[in-house]
Amino acid sequence: MARSRKTPAASKTQLDSLDDCRSAASPARQIILWPDRLEETAEGTLVRRIALETIEEVRLSVEPSGIGAKDAAQIICRVSGGGKTIAFSSLRSTGILKWENQADRFAVFLRSLHGTLTDREGVAYIEGAPLTARLKAFLPALLIAMTGVAIALWGLTAGQIITGLIGLVLAVAGGYSAWVFRPMAEKPYDPAKFS
Repeated sequence: MARSRKTPAASKTQLDSLDDCRSAASPARQIILWPDRLEETAEGTLVRRIALETIEEVRLSVEPSGIGAKDAAQIICRVSGGGKTIAFSSLRSTGILKWENQADRFAVFLRSLHGTLTDREGVAYIEGAPLTARLKAFLPALLIAMTGVAIALWGLTAGQIITGLIGLVLAVAGGYSAWVFRPMAEKPYDPAKFS
């Protein structure tokens, strides 16, 4: 893992910035858009930098919110290039089980980012969560559904009606969650929507 460096004095004016915090256990971060780069800093220390000319992918996905959030889902943007990824969200953690909806500010930052990348070729604009993120949600849900089916079948054949009904509830809940998070094909989106 690359070591963090102190943020150098900016030679150019920043175009936009977004405060972000992915969980109560992680430090508050600031995502800064410069004319030539995108940076992620934490407490004034540079964590990650991606030069705009190396950006290969901008991915937008709707994913479940953190525990305790009033909103059921959040939008996550992942910008990848040069072997690095900077991710930021429409929700920001402000403490344990506390979330701030910053969708308006997130949308403004997305417009700035897309506007800066408008003239760059070779950038893929993708809608949908990465396969690894979907599998992390899909496989446990599928396991719960299959376990629920097994418990329901055993309970009903053994005359244990209550156990069978509990298994049925697990099967339905797990099956629904597996269906929601099923792996699907990625699809491109038009970046002009955000410019």
